[in-house]
Amino acid sequence: MERLQQVPPAAHEGIESVPSLPTVALQPVPVPVRERLSLLLSPGVTTEEVDAFLASLAEPFLPGESPRERADLMLDVLEETRLCELTGRDGRRVGLAALETLLQLGHPYAFEVTPEMLARARGTEENPLSARLLTGLGLTALNVLLPVMVLLQDFLTWLGTSSDSGLEGLPPEEVISGPAKSLPLIVLMLLGPPMLALLSRDSKHRSLPFLATALQVMVGLTCLYLSLMNLPEGFWMYSVERLVALVPGILSLVIAFCLHPSSEDPAP
Repeated sequence: MERLQQVPPAAHEGIESVPSLPTVALQPVPVPVRERLSLLLSPGVTTEEVDAFLASLAEPFLPGESPRERADLMLDVLEETRLCELTGRDGRRVGLAALETLLQLGHPYAFEVTPEMLARARGTEENPLSARLLTGLGLTALNVLLPVMVLLQDFLTWLGTSSDSGLEGLPPEEVISGPAKSLPLIVLMLLGPPMLALLSRDSKHRSLPFLATALQVMVGLTCLYLSLMNLPEGFWMYSVERLVALVPGILSLVIAFCLHPSSEDPAP
């Protein structure tokens, strides 16, 4: 019988095999929302950074992060108009995302949203002048121009006479009750409340708009009283000029309605 020749062992059999190391899955380290927000505050923010911030809002709280901290960050976003206007690739606004996050957090965080924050989140500050407000401003200009056109000539005549010879050159009834000399007061009365109503829209004091509306209503009722009541001659306006007060009276009431803030008007 033929002797079987043993095959020499391979050279690598004497080398012990090295066990393979376990494969560790590399996962991205989550970035806190506050750090994502700090990137949005820097100039030259990119769309990728906005998308990363929006995506981080849907992620669960990280260790050490509380609902209070998340709510404060969202309130900080709603305080900045520039942050609220940032949009991601899909057109989602940062302001709306912050508002939705606060609503999801619930009580008491959702109740900390002010009307101004709500307006910034919705983007209604882009058109701060509503149609009703523009109508009120136009009627205010008309309301002031009407007595100016009617009384300006008599006012200049009275002013020239009083400056040349003092009040001695005017008849006694003109000195006491001449309506033309009250033109600056009339203009101030018709223009003051609308301007106060317009300026008070940016005020944090909620009572100022109501005060401006109340003054405007008082002006309208006063003009209607002077035009409709049977007052003695020379009280403030003569019988013919008394009719001129009817139009400013009506316009003043309409202006009070147009300039008074409503829920349709954006907040400052």
